[in-house]
Amino acid sequence: MAATTDNEVSTANGSETRAKESFSDAIRRVVRPRDVIAILFPAALFLGVGVLPPAMREQLAFSTADPELLTALTSNFAHADSTHLFRNLTAYLFVIPTVYLLSVLADRRQLFYTVFVVVFTVFPVVLSGLNLAVPRNALSLGASGLTLSFVGYLPVALAEYVRRRFNVVNVVRRILAGGVFFLGLVIVIPLVAAAVQRVLAVALTVVALLAVVVYGVGLRRSGIDRSTLRGPPPGFLELGIWSTAILVAALIAAFPTDPLSEAGVVNTYTHFLGYALGFLSSYLAVLLIPKFEQT
Repeated sequence: MAATTDNEVSTANGSETRAKESFSDAIRRVVRPRDVIAILFPAALFLGVGVLPPAMREQLAFSTADPELLTALTSNFAHADSTHLFRNLTAYLFVIPTVYLLSVLADRRQLFYTVFVVVFTVFPVVLSGLNLAVPRNALSLGASGLTLSFVGYLPVALAEYVRRRFNVVNVVRRILAGGVFFLGLVIVIPLVAAAVQRVLAVALTVVALLAVVVYGVGLRRSGIDRSTLRGPPPGFLELGIWSTAILVAALIAAFPTDPLSEAGVVNTYTHFLGYALGFLSSYLAVLLIPKFEQT
């Protein structure tokens, strides 16, 4: 496997081939059956754990009062009830295929799998451990923190996709990744504030809208305009729009104004950690690891 490009397209002819192929042809070229199996495996694991008796699922929960290394891992794959499982599974099945398509269409399959492996092997323990920083007696269950890690990776995947498919230079790619991440925070902060003070939430929303306008002006000055977006064949721009919509929807769902639910209290702290760590780890990987930085 090549470090930064898919094997099917040579370096010499890759740009020309990608410029001419349709969106459907590109999808058929880059999507592999084993990738689909890998993506669906965690979802099947969520379902498998979900059919266990409630008492057994509770044993898999991470207790902040009595933390254990094993439950720090298992708690991320178990859910409180069927509604909790359905919500997290739905989010997973929308977010992960989206970042996968962005990655493989940007010739960043290896980056996707690096993030995928790290999220499911390292992040469960890290996210559970960081929950101990907030003293409380609670049981933690659910895969939402892991899914939010992929939401954090989405700005990086989108920036890589835009660079490869819309011929955007590296500097603009970095601006785009960081900008989309912080625009996500612009969405999150008013939602969190609304749970405390609605007047503050309204004020922050106005500030957020102004920040979006300023960021849009900055992108235009960086060279991204309507002519740039009209470059590839139909379908590529629509995937970018879909990805942005998924980012917004995932963040709105992850940070409800009322964190109380039938399954318990929504752990927005873990959601924020997942989003931030998913972005920082993937952004730094692209920035600092040569094989991910190469064009």
